[in-house]
Amino acid sequence: MKSTRDQIRELLASRGEATVGDIAGVLGLNQANIRRHLEGMRAESLVDVRAQRRSVGRPTYVYRLTERAEEQSAHYPRLVNRMVRSLATLPDGGQEVLAQVFESVAEDIAGAHRPKVTGGSLAERVAQTSEALRDEGIVDHWRRDEDGFHLMNSACPYRKAAEITDAPCHADHRTVELLVGVPVLQVSRMVDGHATCEYVVREAERAAGAKDEGEEQPE
Repeated sequence: MKSTRDQIRELLASRGEATVGDIAGVLGLNQANIRRHLEGMRAESLVDVRAQRRSVGRPTYVYRLTERAEEQSAHYPRLVNRMVRSLATLPDGGQEVLAQVFESVAEDIAGAHRPKVTGGSLAERVAQTSEALRDEGIVDHWRRDEDGFHLMNSACPYRKAAEITDAPCHADHRTVELLVGVPVLQVSRMVDGHATCEYVVREAERAAGAKDEGEEQPE
């Protein structure tokens, strides 16, 4: 049986937008219950709301799915998987094309989030990168251990595509590296049977990164 939230999502997807009263009427639930679910979905950036002004009385509030919610639909992953499979089976250069496409995707994502990653210290950049990439489905938590900073993701958005080609994994790895600003090591992947995709940034990489940026070193 589908959850109330899933039913709301499907209703908004089919109608485009609806009020609390509309949704409650279709699902046969009270408006307070629907409003509670919608507020939870708003907190997760799954729905937007706008005020619809009327000639008299208070405005009506109309809800619609966000782009993020639409991208979480099962249709999007299936489309991506089919496109990746088709490119991978091209007789000449299919894998090379995929590598170029996903490299471009990594640069695009990193560019979009770079204004959010401004920390002067490595710890700050790791924290900001993790937060910035949460909505992209690339990193959902991080921790600091003795061997460095660990950035992890527990819900791969395109595991089926990663079974066809390593390009999506390389793209995520590259995105993290571009934002953190130092070399990043990928130590596990869900596609290989691990519980998470995990990246490690060694504390020592901070010094290496500084050298690459042209800091003077003692002779």
